[in-house]
Amino acid sequence: MSTNSNFFQCSKCKSIFLIEPESSKSCKNCGKKNLDPIDGRFILRCKKCGLTQNKPAFSKLHSEKALKCQSSTCKGAIKLIQLRKRSTLSTPIAIQPKQPPSPKIDIGKSIIKTLKEVHPPVPKRRELPKKPFVNNYKPFPSDDVSKDKIDEETFMPFPSSAPKPKVKSLPTVSQIKNHPGIQIGDRLKLNEDMYEITAKIGIGGMGAVHLARNIKTKKMVALKEFFYTRYHDPESGSNFCNKYWVRESEITEIQSKSPETSMHLLGSLILEQFPIPEYYIFLEYIDGIALDKWYTDRYKNIDQLNGKELRMLIKDILMPIARHMYYVHQQGIVHRDLTVQNTIILNKRFSDKYTPVIIDWGVAKEVGIDNMFKPRKPYYVTSAPEATGIRNRGTPPEIMAGFEPIAASDIYMFGHMMFYLFSGGHYASAAATNEDFVLHPGDYNPDLPPEFTRLVEFCTQYEPADRMENMVKVYDALNWLYDASLGKHKHGIDENQSQLFLFCDYNNGLIPLYSKKVIKIGRDEVIAAGKNHDMDGHLHSALIPTSEGKFSFELYVEGNYVYIRDNFSKLGSFISNLTSTNQQVYNNVPIKGLDNVVIQLSDSNIGKTSIEVPFVAPDGKTYRITFKIVKKK
Repeated sequence: MSTNSNFFQCSKCKSIFLIEPESSKSCKNCGKKNLDPIDGRFILRCKKCGLTQNKPAFSKLHSEKALKCQSSTCKGAIKLIQLRKRSTLSTPIAIQPKQPPSPKIDIGKSIIKTLKEVHPPVPKRRELPKKPFVNNYKPFPSDDVSKDKIDEETFMPFPSSAPKPKVKSLPTVSQIKNHPGIQIGDRLKLNEDMYEITAKIGIGGMGAVHLARNIKTKKMVALKEFFYTRYHDPESGSNFCNKYWVRESEITEIQSKSPETSMHLLGSLILEQFPIPEYYIFLEYIDGIALDKWYTDRYKNIDQLNGKELRMLIKDILMPIARHMYYVHQQGIVHRDLTVQNTIILNKRFSDKYTPVIIDWGVAKEVGIDNMFKPRKPYYVTSAPEATGIRNRGTPPEIMAGFEPIAASDIYMFGHMMFYLFSGGHYASAAATNEDFVLHPGDYNPDLPPEFTRLVEFCTQYEPADRMENMVKVYDALNWLYDASLGKHKHGIDENQSQLFLFCDYNNGLIPLYSKKVIKIGRDEVIAAGKNHDMDGHLHSALIPTSEGKFSFELYVEGNYVYIRDNFSKLGSFISNLTSTNQQVYNNVPIKGLDNVVIQLSDSNIGKTSIEVPFVAPDGKTYRITFKIVKKK
């Protein structure tokens, strides 16, 4: 096919052809002659699957037959979408004032007179006066321009002699933005608070994020601006900015209730007094650094990614994200853009623990809990897309093709995040075949244990049904990797040599107890040891994380006794079914603040004495999480 080929359309059957101008311009489908050339700006889209076509690629894929979809699984007919030409005017054409018709000009002596009536006389060019400019000039008072004096505000002299422009002062507290668009110094009012724009953080295809300061509290917030015109659909003529604005506000509010650290919504604002409505949402400002930037700053070469660092990435970065996404999936929400760029690592001055926060819920979608899990196989069987296609680094194939997102879609993107962290900062390359969607971090990091590569491969299968079922399975696999990479468990003693365990009845977790070791029992330790995670929300509410230097309680084993101390629990802790040496049984004994609480490791107490930590559930009732000391081989 020649590079001089042009696109033509049949006006009868609407088929589209790519042929040379000198070729026979007759429709191969209906036989109509004289095909219409396609001019101007346009896009080609499949009528069947909705895929936007790559116009240059048609010269290699098709002959003079009617064009078909470039997707190998579709081959549907192509439709033409003609785009409107961009206006070269500074303001929209619709609001341009009507210009009076130009008067007819008679050819002859009256032409000079007619021109003077239509156009005012223009001053002749002359050199600048040496005297200072005066302000008594009136534009074009007469035809004699030699007597006119130039006003310094009307005529701008050369820069070397130009007067300094007047600088507008920033708005006062009582002033609110009264012009279209947003710029530094503008102030917006949300509820009773006034916010001043101080900087632009970033800009994307559909909006921008600004940094704003609360005038009263001086607290910084993030302001997201929606580009209204970018949400216009040329096919239907509708604008969906309001739909996405409402959806992002609602989903951000829902995910912020997760027990994990998350981004909070402060409020939403719409300004309809301007020709183009303006949409904003106010978000909690996350003071931190993007995960990809944090990673490249920390690891300059692959040799730094040793076993200790891999365990840190699992425990501090990946496991909290998995817990947060499990909560989000339980609300029937899919993020659809879970990437290292959309993960922020919080800045903490006095702590070595890294806390990740997921941001940018703009393309997240609420599909419902009933549609989240157990995907069909094969998944790509419907005749038309079910959602908007998204292409990004690490995007799963079903999201690219526009199929309905599910929990497995976020699991694939989470697998791409693990691929990035385990491979030394590599992104997945473009997939040419279905097998290319499966990622292998070991190809870039030869020293990576094979179990890490298998986990990433499991999460990034082409078919959603072949991936890990849910984030709980991913979390358990990460927990297993963490323990396996240690070789020995947390306290450096082989677990097979230990017979005493602390058992949690809320998640069937077993925490080994070692002789002459102080074991601090906090939220992270209990959840990490769990066999199921259905009650993790209650564990988050009841227990204190040891990372804060506090814990719910601590144990110390020596000889035939276990010593218990509780100094920091929220509602205190209690002991029940404790049999003393004189065979007296104690129940519901508060132990917070006591240092001499002892449990004898006798048959009457092992597996029977319970340590109870109370908490208040969302229904307002108080429940207790029960721990028991048990023996296991």
